[in-house]
Amino acid sequence: MKIGMLTGVWYLAEQADVIASLRRAAALGFRYVDLHGVFHAGPAHLSLAGRLAVKAEMRALGLTPRNYVLHARHNLASASEAELEIDYAYLREGIDLALSWDIHQVMLNAGQWSYGVTREAAWSRAVRFIQRVCDYAAPREVYIAQESEPYVWFLVNDIRSTERMWADVGRPNFVTLIDLGHLALAREGYADLERLADTIIHAHFSDHEAYRHTNQVIGSGFTPTGEYLDMLRRLEIDRRIRRLGYDELVVSFELGMPGVEIPDADDWVRRSLQHVQSLGGIELA
Repeated sequence: MKIGMLTGVWYLAEQADVIASLRRAAALGFRYVDLHGVFHAGPAHLSLAGRLAVKAEMRALGLTPRNYVLHARHNLASASEAELEIDYAYLREGIDLALSWDIHQVMLNAGQWSYGVTREAAWSRAVRFIQRVCDYAAPREVYIAQESEPYVWFLVNDIRSTERMWADVGRPNFVTLIDLGHLALAREGYADLERLADTIIHAHFSDHEAYRHTNQVIGSGFTPTGEYLDMLRRLEIDRRIRRLGYDELVVSFELGMPGVEIPDADDWVRRSLQHVQSLGGIELA
């Protein structure tokens, strides 16, 4: 396993654009990066020249982009047909942009339950949309990575619902991105995680208060990060991930939340890195 970095923390701290964030990640010693398409690296944020500049900068810095975080522009579970068409076009553009950066996995979220839409209808709407996105991505050799969110208003909010969505979508390029802090908030353990072992393509480090999603410095919250890393080793995750075309799993730091003050983003990253490295068994590069 290797340690990676999601670019969003510098955007949250100081509105840094994606190129400035990539430079900060490289300066801190990272090789692997996740690009945050929701905050500053989405198709809506970058002109053609900007997209080419991101690619050139990653090459110049020696960075390997591994994952692209990109959500639909509307809530999939309650969006109208017209809104879903907008979302589909946006995600198609995002998949093509990811490929131009040599990224072969795009992370998305299935959406949230919405008052006035039945649970059956919401679930079915999300399944159909994700199937359509997967069908666009598959011939381009791109995986669509589902991440669960820990709160009850998300359709996919634990391992059980992750497994159900994976089965209902039923596409070979539909895979799983696990967030260690989300596992903790959902009170998931080894037996739960084992059920998804062959679908995991990527992971995030996050840490939180016991009952609140806070994305604080790793090691300062209640997430048992070391225990989850041990679980991934017991699952032989680096061996399993080879079927998806990678040598080993990358686990990237996800730090910060909109509206939360981050006085020194680099310090947050350094302290998180120090904590994870003290646990042993996972390398920066």
